[in-house]
Amino acid sequence: MVAAGVFCFINPGQTFMTMAFVIGSVMVLNGLIHALGFLLARSSFGIGDNNGWILIDAVLTLLLGIMILCNQLTVDMAIPMIFGMWVLVSGLLRFEASTRINRQKKPANFRAALITGVVTIIVGLLGFINPLITYVSVILILGIFMIVQGANSIELGINMPHKAKEDAVEYVSTRVPVKIGDDENETEEEVAERIKAQKEFEEKKEFTMAFGEGNFGLTKEEVEKAVQELKKE
Repeated sequence: MVAAGVFCFINPGQTFMTMAFVIGSVMVLNGLIHALGFLLARSSFGIGDNNGWILIDAVLTLLLGIMILCNQLTVDMAIPMIFGMWVLVSGLLRFEASTRINRQKKPANFRAALITGVVTIIVGLLGFINPLITYVSVILILGIFMIVQGANSIELGINMPHKAKEDAVEYVSTRVPVKIGDDENETEEEVAERIKAQKEFEEKKEFTMAFGEGNFGLTKEEVEKAVQELKKE
């Protein structure tokens, strides 16, 4: 989609009929890929909070691409409005999808969907501005539409759910202590102190249990420490 948009910018003097095959083919391919992405996401993750609109957008893109390939769009003045409607609907669908994304669990996904949705809506409205349509080449306007929709597709590909590889190792940072209680008002220092105390308690428990079970593999220092702990108990 981005490449098709750049192609339109490189050839601003061409007529729509000259560029129709390229634009229509790209849109049909884009619609098919979006539909496939929806089906794969649904089969792997179920109906999530941001994938229902993908099918609608895929169908609209596919139908518009087929119309272009079948030479159903012949009036130059109507072309920017039709494409503008396509982009506008895509933006509205993306914006609506962003409202159903969990902001706490997926903050980056929410922001990306919201920003791209708003930008797409604004760009889609360009197709309804008569002075712009009059003085700017139709191909240039379509180039803008295609680039924006391509950026939407890239953002979607980045933020859609992905299956992790079977041999992938998930990295968990150990710099910030993980809370092990229900007190959400604890500071990081308090959490660290509580974890430290818990570790010390576990160590004491291991010493006393080993001594009580007659584990003579302990060193002299460990035995003395265990005796002291037993006296405390």
